[in-house]
Amino acid sequence: MPGARRMQTETKKNKKRTDMKKQNLANILTLTLAAGAAWLLTGCGSTSGYKQADKTGAGIAEFRAEIINGQKAIDATMKSLGAVAATANTNPRKAFEQFSKDVANLEATANKVKKRSQDMREQGAAYFARWQQQLAEVKNPEIQKLAMERKAKLSEAFDSIKKVAEPLKLQFDPWMSDLKDLQKYLSNDLTIAGVDAAKSLFTKATNNGLEVQKSMDALVVELNTVAAAITPANVPESSAK
Repeated sequence: MPGARRMQTETKKNKKRTDMKKQNLANILTLTLAAGAAWLLTGCGSTSGYKQADKTGAGIAEFRAEIINGQKAIDATMKSLGAVAATANTNPRKAFEQFSKDVANLEATANKVKKRSQDMREQGAAYFARWQQQLAEVKNPEIQKLAMERKAKLSEAFDSIKKVAEPLKLQFDPWMSDLKDLQKYLSNDLTIAGVDAAKSLFTKATNNGLEVQKSMDALVVELNTVAAAITPANVPESSAK
């Protein structure tokens, strides 16, 4: 019958459409899985190394910024300490209150520097550990040799930060302790005679502060050098032209 034939024909067409949809869905799923695999390979493979290097460079930049903040805090502390001596014969109260605030701010800044230093070391360790892990996957001996040489060189450059930072810490900690002791001394004896008796301590604190700043300058230079050695160039196109 014509109606039955038409129904059979429609049934066959619907089945064919369903099969085509299933096949298309299977193709889409296959392409999606392939794209995902490719993303994993590129995201966790060759590209992640330089991203970790950028992260390490950012950590160095943050550490450097805190060092510079520390230098500013030292400047403020030395200025207010000098004001205490200058106003001892008139009214040193305001200068002393500012000095006390500056000492507290300097100590807080120093703690931030230590935290940034720790973060930077951890980021660097992660960077070189990942590099070492990927070296094991390199098949070409010539490329592996070159990568090992570069890793050793950059690792040595990164370690140079520690060589400059540790002597600075040995300078800063006792100097910071002396400033706090001087603040306590002045808080109990802000008289003309008391300030005059501590003049040699004022001079010592100022001179030691200048030496600490010189060491900080050297550390900033070292940080700039290491950051440039580890991270890829990132010059804006307008500047490059």
